Amino acid sequence: MSPTPTRTRLAAAILGLSLVAAACGSDDDDSSADVPAAVADGDAASDAADAGDDGASSAAVDLATSDLGEILVGESGLTLYGFTDDVDGSPTCNGACADAWPPVIVDADADIAGLLGSGLDGSVFSTAIRDDGSTQLVAGVWPLYFFAGDAAPGETNGQGSGDVWFVVAADGALVGAGGADTDAEDAAPVDAPAEEAVVSSADSSLGTILVDGDGLSLYGFTNDSADQSVCNGACADAWPPVIVAGSDVPDGLDPAVFAVIERDDGSFQLRAGNWPLYRFAGDAAPGDVAGQGSGDVWFVVAPDGSLISDEAAAADLGY
Repeated sequence: MSPTPTRTRLAAAILGLSLVAAACGSDDDDSSADVPAAVADGDAASDAADAGDDGASSAAVDLATSDLGEILVGESGLTLYGFTDDVDGSPTCNGACADAWPPVIVDADADIAGLLGSGLDGSVFSTAIRDDGSTQLVAGVWPLYFFAGDAAPGETNGQGSGDVWFVVAADGALVGAGGADTDAEDAAPVDAPAEEAVVSSADSSLGTILVDGDGLSLYGFTNDSADQSVCNGACADAWPPVIVAGSDVPDGLDPAVFAVIERDDGSFQLRAGNWPLYRFAGDAAPGDVAGQGSGDVWFVVAPDGSLISDEAAAADLGY
């Protein structure tokens, strides 16, 4: 089944300022961020390895042809991105941001030339130290990242996300940044759906939870209060808020459970119980709960508006 426009836009979202460290969960464990979500799945990795000229590469960074021209790709042929909030080559995408945009991690003493595929100029590349002490590969002045929403070589679902994430050319320049034309669908921000959100309940591996109109899991953030969302900017790209048309609870939702709060940018966000509702950009299909427990502060939401912790879910399911 083809993804709806909302899901396509949802798949294209996330980023990270130091705000993410404060508002989107712990940055203490960034160790898994060097493996993109799509690569962590064995079938996806196998498909990428079989892609040949379509994008797979044995080098850490290589060139591949895409709808956006020749761009940098990672080991499995997955597209690499730069983040315009990274200044002077310093990575700022950590915590929840790095869950959605895994950095390209290399050995601290790696020979950069040995990491590059044919046709790439070693003088363009360097490395930077991340907050957790790991070493990230840099092209030009842009630390390199994968996007969890890309599942196969050739996909550029992260392009233009939040107007701050862009694919990277061989010379280290960002493609489409600075007002250049990009694919309209790929470039659409995902944190404010044009249509009014529809919320319902659905069964999941964590029990019955709230989902949006496309069946995607909804989450609450324990750093929020009932009247205020503190997930803005970079955080909201990784965790797009459920935006509604106005301050009234949408028709069909129980006002005893649901309410609407006003966000810092003046938009209106749906709340269940005491928890403003969010999607997770790393969830690609109904039933996905990849955001569950992220940073020990993000949890799926039950139909009564309560958060479902891993422990509670296990108890409910008899584990």
